Amino acid sequence: MVQWQQVLLERVRLAGPAVRAVQPYGSVLTPADLDRWSDLDVELELVADVDASVLFGGEPWAWQDTVDEGVQRVRLVLRDGRRVDAAARGASILLPTPAADNSARFDLALAATRFGRGADVIGLHLTLGVVRDALVQRMLVADRREGTAHHRFGSGSDGAAASALAALAGEPSPALAMRVASFSAESRAAADHDYRPDWSGLTALLAMSAEH
Repeated sequence: MVQWQQVLLERVRLAGPAVRAVQPYGSVLTPADLDRWSDLDVELELVADVDASVLFGGEPWAWQDTVDEGVQRVRLVLRDGRRVDAAARGASILLPTPAADNSARFDLALAATRFGRGADVIGLHLTLGVVRDALVQRMLVADRREGTAHHRFGSGSDGAAASALAALAGEPSPALAMRVASFSAESRAAADHDYRPDWSGLTALLAMSAEH
């Protein structure tokens, strides 16, 4: 059966004149090794900048984007749950303005894949980072509400500690990432009334993985 990683690889190869060369690596080269948590690993030689949505045929939902010695590395989660690890040379993969919670989105999507493969230490490390950032949001709320960063006897935000522990309860699993996503969203919304959570990429990733 043809997997989505193979279909996406062919799309990238036919993405247009901006793409001069495509070199896949990793599990897509040995389809028997593809599993429900696999991403598409690919190296690209570009002759012009190209939008990630055009290149990969989907809307970017969360990502890491770094450049080192002329090589751009994009680790991308699309809104439909597909994931790509791309290294581009010659020109750039263009990404939209990241969401305010882009880091939490990416870390929880990655954590879900690690939990899914039984790499629980890495998964929990990533998840705890998101919980810690969410607790910082709660502390900022308390600081603004009471006009001080010193709370000798605690504050009205301290109930979030129990909520964090509840989100982390149970065995390590991809579902844990989703529970922490909800806690993260509640914490950010408490600090920023304009914030609108969007966990569609994580939801799609979990749903797509459950189908296999």
